[in-house]
Amino acid sequence: MGAIDNPCRHSMLGACLICATASAQTADVTTELALLRSEIASLKSQNGDKWLTEERAAEIKSLVKDVLADSETRTSLQGSGATSGYDDGFFIASADGNFRLSANFLAQARFTYNHQAANDTGVVGQEANSTWGFENRRTGMAFTGNVVDPSWTYAVRFNYGSFVDPYTPGEFTMILQDAWGAKDLGNGYSIKIGQFKSPFMAESLRDDGAQLTAERSVVDYYFSGGYTQGVAVDYSSDRIRATGSYNNGPRVQNGNWASGVNNSISLAGRFEFKAMGAWSQFDSESAERSDESALRIGAAIQYYNNRGASASALWFPSVRSPVYGGGLAPALFTTGAVDWTVDVVFKSGGLSLSGAFIGANYGGEFDTSVPAVDLSSYGAVIQEGFRCSESLECFGRWEWLDVAYNATSPDGSSVRDVDNYLTFGVSVYGGPRVKWTMQFGISTAAVGDTVDLVGAGYRVDNNTNASDQFNIITQLQVGF
Repeated sequence: MGAIDNPCRHSMLGACLICATASAQTADVTTELALLRSEIASLKSQNGDKWLTEERAAEIKSLVKDVLADSETRTSLQGSGATSGYDDGFFIASADGNFRLSANFLAQARFTYNHQAANDTGVVGQEANSTWGFENRRTGMAFTGNVVDPSWTYAVRFNYGSFVDPYTPGEFTMILQDAWGAKDLGNGYSIKIGQFKSPFMAESLRDDGAQLTAERSVVDYYFSGGYTQGVAVDYSSDRIRATGSYNNGPRVQNGNWASGVNNSISLAGRFEFKAMGAWSQFDSESAERSDESALRIGAAIQYYNNRGASASALWFPSVRSPVYGGGLAPALFTTGAVDWTVDVVFKSGGLSLSGAFIGANYGGEFDTSVPAVDLSSYGAVIQEGFRCSESLECFGRWEWLDVAYNATSPDGSSVRDVDNYLTFGVSVYGGPRVKWTMQFGISTAAVGDTVDLVGAGYRVDNNTNASDQFNIITQLQVGF
């Protein structure tokens, strides 16, 4: 009988052959991979990553072109070719950039607590030791941009204010603030006409949302030129900025040539020298931890002749000039007044230091029936802020006021109101657009009637036996 083949035996032989073949193929693949690695290493040693970089660059360029084309298509407005988006404000603009409209918004909502010694005047609302409540301190909208071409710019700003101050002369109402047009003349020069802030105090010129504390200083309330109407010429270079203005006088916004609040002659000028840093670092009173050292020195002067302005208009705290004080009759003034200030700002690595000294001087006799009277008033502000972290900022401020506000003494001497104000607190930032501030303020003497300070958290103290008062303000600010 012949031998019978064993199937299992054949299967085992087949498996062995397959394994041998696979092993051989694996060895071949391994050898080929080794050769490829060697060739790649050789290419890199000769050309680096140039061959790969050039290929990637071509692909990236093609991708960027596609994305830009798609973006232009998506942002085009039908029939106008304008683009839109957000760039420090929501904007729409023509494709060539000759027309642009940007919109910005600011909201400041706060709670204020005030405590002072009880008044004994019997006037309702003035007898309480403490009072408190909520308010929308400011709610503002600003529209800026350019027309015809980028050299023609404009600004229109509206603001609702809950209290009278140099920037909002009517409380509980929407007020027009900025309303001007400007032309860039080249070589650093430009001309502006309309309604704008008087080029006087540095603190006044910063935006409402760029303050270090919840509220501007009492000194700024008293001496600020506020808004005015007129024409201004600006000059700006890498080191110098200067502005000269011919206008209607301090705090005469939203008036007309016959409104009874204008000065027939009023001039204002401001000069700034930047010793180091960038101009943009001084747009805000706060400092960033990434800030390099920056130093700016400024000085300003304004003259107004007090003619053409009615006593009733100038007696109102928000529009009267500093030399009128709280007890002087403006109608008795016959000559001009000069206000002046010097200030300095230093910033470095999250630290912000600033100081200002201001004077207001009347240039003639107050009343010919009494001897000449000194109607000069002075003020000073020093404040410091420090960014403890990206989201936490601590601050402190000292203010001093020496104000002439009455001239009824027999010898013609003025009665002076001298006071010191201290403010300190913290701010917490929820990104660049949101800030929560908690601050404490105290007056070291009785608050007189030289200026309306309710917006700053103080009440006029009609009790001559009262001394200091203090306030606590907590505020949420949202701006975009």
